[in-house]
Amino acid sequence: MGFGLEKCCCLIPLRLGTFFIAIWFFAIYLIYSATGFLGVNAIVFYSGQAATPWYYISMLFSVFICLGGFCGIIVSCFASRKFAKVFSVIVWINVDLSILVYLISLILIAVNKNHLASSCQVVGFVGIGNPQQDIAPVQLHNEHSYYSPVRYYPGLRTEHAADQETCARIMRDFIILFGCLAFVIQLIQIYFAYVVSAYAKRLSNGARHHRLHDQQIKEFEETRYHMSTVY
Repeated sequence: MGFGLEKCCCLIPLRLGTFFIAIWFFAIYLIYSATGFLGVNAIVFYSGQAATPWYYISMLFSVFICLGGFCGIIVSCFASRKFAKVFSVIVWINVDLSILVYLISLILIAVNKNHLASSCQVVGFVGIGNPQQDIAPVQLHNEHSYYSPVRYYPGLRTEHAADQETCARIMRDFIILFGCLAFVIQLIQIYFAYVVSAYAKRLSNGARHHRLHDQQIKEFEETRYHMSTVY
């Protein structure tokens, strides 16, 4: 794999590109994991609220991807074909796990958008300004359309509550934005995986070239020695 790539993004050497790619996986998924634990990551929170076990599974996957990126940073500092080959496998595993995390999270949020909108009516939309660490489902417990949670009192969980129409619009826009962003990120990461594979393949080919070159020199020296003994 690698399509015979010579440069990353058409201008960055493969080794340096592999280093940047490792930083990408480490930094992006470190932020993803940290914001998930802090309760400000809407993707982690709402997918976890839709299916509680998925919260822990997705966080485990994101931590594994982060560790894979950290290993890549170390590997890319050494031009070792063995380490590069290992990282080329790790990066494809990272891509597969990332696709699973984004795809399953998107499906869970899209399927449960009405319930999540009800949660938004009570606690507001989760974000940096409105962290929520309790992923237990939160829903309105009466059917009266005139009901509205207590709002605008600092310190209350309902401080950021919103009306039904606002929450429905926010959830719809969030799902669309999340879907588009996830698609673009996956395309980028698949390309990155091909770059790392190309780098590992180049190191492997270089090692074979050096071994062949050394063998040719050895054979030449042996032939010259035998010719000198004949004459």
